Amino acid sequence: MTIKTLPHDPYITAVVDALTEAGLEPTSAETSDAESNRYDASGLTTQLDALLVWDADTLGLNTVVHEDGIALIWEHPAEQWQWAPRKHHGELQWEPEFLPLHRWADPAAVVAVVRILLAGLGLTGGEDPRLWVNFIAVSEAVAAWEAQE
Repeated sequence: MTIKTLPHDPYITAVVDALTEAGLEPTSAETSDAESNRYDASGLTTQLDALLVWDADTLGLNTVVHEDGIALIWEHPAEQWQWAPRKHHGELQWEPEFLPLHRWADPAAVVAVVRILLAGLGLTGGEDPRLWVNFIAVSEAVAAWEAQE
């Protein structure tokens, strides 16, 4: 995680903790508020984000499908989690694709989706309706951060 505390850190920490408890700990996990907001055409604002990476050595990774690992991306103001497979040197193979996970998805729902992605299987069905139990407080903190931008 970042050195300074960011409004979305408690949620990302809860997700990483759930992944770790499920035996799916990411190789790396970081949060930031320094990236340009790619949803703002002016390019003058930053966004909150998180990047969770599973590299090629990840136990359970289907390397036939995802030879160099995968990345999971959380961005505010995006309403859903995103993902993409990685290339050899860590960059993404393609623009991240939206996942059927709400921005504040219950960490258990994130675990289920990561398990499917690591296995190299396709995702089916609609968005998982489960939300993180503490999402209201963190959502309000993110809104306060955004108001200061």
